[in-house]
Amino acid sequence: MSIDYQSRWKRTVALMEQEGVDALFLMKPANLAYFTGDGRPCALALFTRKMECIVAVPECDLASVRRSSVATEIRAFRSEEELFHGFRDVLHTLNLMQSTIALEKNFFDAALHEVFTSHILPQARIVSASPITSQLRMFKDLSEIECLKVAGHVADEGMAAAARALRPGVRECDIAGEAEFAMRRAGAEGWSSATYVASGWRSAMAHGPASPKIIEAGEVVQVHLAPIALGYTVDLCRTFLIEPVAVETANALRAYLEAQERGIAAAVPGAALMGIDEAMAASLEQAGFGDGFLRPVFHGVGIEHEEAPIPGGHAVIHGEQKVEKVAAGMVLAIGNCGIYREHFGVRAEDTVWVTEQGPVAFTRHPKT
Repeated sequence: MSIDYQSRWKRTVALMEQEGVDALFLMKPANLAYFTGDGRPCALALFTRKMECIVAVPECDLASVRRSSVATEIRAFRSEEELFHGFRDVLHTLNLMQSTIALEKNFFDAALHEVFTSHILPQARIVSASPITSQLRMFKDLSEIECLKVAGHVADEGMAAAARALRPGVRECDIAGEAEFAMRRAGAEGWSSATYVASGWRSAMAHGPASPKIIEAGEVVQVHLAPIALGYTVDLCRTFLIEPVAVETANALRAYLEAQERGIAAAVPGAALMGIDEAMAASLEQAGFGDGFLRPVFHGVGIEHEEAPIPGGHAVIHGEQKVEKVAAGMVLAIGNCGIYREHFGVRAEDTVWVTEQGPVAFTRHPKT
């Protein structure tokens, strides 16, 4: 897949000028992947307004990184001490010691932040990188859309395999194994989230990774898949009802599917971002489930399982800025969370691309 990194860098510089930032320090693998094409852990990059992109990686990884990274300079280190001292020297050379430097404050832990503020950037003005990195990654270019389409197909293959394997007497972990094997065969590189297969009482949990529990007749089974393909991930969740189907569970699932469709329909350019939440909430209220669902009902998705735009107050928790409007180029997972009762839960989630003409689903496994 051909990616125009120069265009990404130019957009970055424009945002840096707008925010008054002289340089970005990047350590989050997802951001490193977006900027350089290589998102391995244990690496650090400095990106400047002059479009200098200096990356330091473990010495043993140097040859590999040279094959995949578009950084303008690639350095090697043999210890973390050498890594950080090396960048202190780079800052001196580039005359950036007293500049405005953006850090990934929603990624660094307290100890690492202390290393930067006290030992590497004691004279610099430190700000958050999120207004720049999130704005860039929130709007997908066409090369990213092609990757996401592939990831959507991979997820659909996994869900189809899970559906074929579902029956009473089978363990949740066996269903997960069938789904993961099918996704690997379809091109999955891994998972951005654990594969969820939650049956019976376990389907009432917000997060239900597959367990050794045996699926029984009459149970609700939630399956959630998040494969990574070509560096990008999608969210796909379906709820299956094992016969004999109870009226209560069938009604709840029908109500949630209707609400999700209304939420997807609300994802049009120029509309209020929280209008997606409002559309789903109104639908569930009308169906008698206004007090039975969990928020947030959507989030952005791309290189990461959960990224900008993050809805409402949830954005603050994630160290993100609030976004008010839906815009073309966003990719959203809609249907997150679900209806939860004491003994069961139902949910459906799809990954949707917001185009000028409206929402387009990347995940298409049948919902009923």
